[in-house]
Amino acid sequence: MNRTALFVVMVILLHPVACPATAGMTLITEEFPPFNYSDGGSLTGVTTQVVREITRRLHMADDIAVMPWGRGYKRLLGEPNVVLFTTARTQERESLFHWVGPLYTVRLGFYARKSDPRRIASLEAAKQVDTIATYKDDFREQLLKSLGFNNLDSSNSPQSDILKLVSGRVDLWFFDNIGAPNVARKAGIDPQEIKEVFTYQQHVSYIAISKQTSPAIVKQWQATLDEMKADGTFWWLTRKWLPSEAILMSDGQNRPIIPYPLELYTEDSPPSSYEENGRIRGLSADVVQEILRRIGQTQPVSLVPWARGFKVAQSNAGAAIFSTTRLPQREPHFHWVGPLYLQRWGFYRWKGSGIAVADLEAAKKVGRIGTYHQDAKMQYLKVSGFKNLVSTNKNITNLMHLQRGDIDLWVSSDFNIPHLAHQAGVSPDQLELAYAFHTVGNYIAFSKTTPLHVIRLWQAVLSEMKADGSYQGICRTYNYDPD
Repeated sequence: MNRTALFVVMVILLHPVACPATAGMTLITEEFPPFNYSDGGSLTGVTTQVVREITRRLHMADDIAVMPWGRGYKRLLGEPNVVLFTTARTQERESLFHWVGPLYTVRLGFYARKSDPRRIASLEAAKQVDTIATYKDDFREQLLKSLGFNNLDSSNSPQSDILKLVSGRVDLWFFDNIGAPNVARKAGIDPQEIKEVFTYQQHVSYIAISKQTSPAIVKQWQATLDEMKADGTFWWLTRKWLPSEAILMSDGQNRPIIPYPLELYTEDSPPSSYEENGRIRGLSADVVQEILRRIGQTQPVSLVPWARGFKVAQSNAGAAIFSTTRLPQREPHFHWVGPLYLQRWGFYRWKGSGIAVADLEAAKKVGRIGTYHQDAKMQYLKVSGFKNLVSTNKNITNLMHLQRGDIDLWVSSDFNIPHLAHQAGVSPDQLELAYAFHTVGNYIAFSKTTPLHVIRLWQAVLSEMKADGSYQGICRTYNYDPD
């Protein structure tokens, strides 16, 4: 998925509404990939996406001004209600601003041309070179000045610094391990043309808010960031650009964030979900596990009878059951994430039985129709006026009843039939579609008490999977064509 598409995914969320507690904030950043940069006319980047999600949850405008770092830093020092990102939290800056974070760790070091044979083993050795490129008023430049460096060559952009380095106009460039490759690519330079020759230290990145800003606003920002870490949004956003070891999943006091609690339920209904060698597999199960992986959350999935899982998912916050058919009568009772797949419902007969069904009215006159207790097909037919339904708590039992003649028809779908037949040791060729009556989409159904930001996150991650092809790969595993 390209970064422009990612930006589109995130802004499909709700439009912000002004909130008095956070209105009037000035958001400032710089062109500094991968943290903040323009792509296809839109501002994106790891911290930009984090800040946009914070402002969305706080119902405030997310207009972000892009300007040189020095100008933004000056406004952060002198004006109230200014937010500047991405900002390193250093000892020199500690008392100057409010801090929201931590976000991620970054390694600071000195870079040289790949062809440069010199070795730098200490800060003193770095002070002996002729010139070191630095970014004007950036914390890295401030740091070197505080350490007594007087051989700095300051530029108005990191791109200018790296161009000076590769052209031989400076000896070293002082930058960080995450930003350096992106700056190189932005300047049209292969990152392999530079090398880190001496690592100085690591620092932690934060969002800085001007000291004159109300502490209540700062607390709102910090609480929202902590919430994003707990529900998985922060991990999902940052891991797209950063290595996992750089992402800090803790609050401002470096305490671990407890993930938002989820209860995930499914049923034995291949190929959507089923148990194999002690592991829950299936198209829907694999999609859910991939969503969990992408948001950095580990959560067991319970395989239960459908009626039980359906009941829990209607009441408990964070409870979900999949895959669930999205029907009008169910619509107001859940939040929906999907679709996972489409299926065609129909009445199936045992081959050679001769039972004919021309429409739903004809099906109502059949003696006995096997259904799965309280599943969507049964609910749909009951609402349609069917009185001849015979339900069972295990869907595969219906196939056995059909084979023995205990029921005349079985309600199933083109998605499930081949797998259920094989599971029962029956050839799918022994079953015939008597009449198809409905096409539906299957989803992940979350309880209505689940926070909306959890629903938005899961839907956004599923959309990402469909855009990057991983969803289609899972579908192919189970011989399902999503197109």
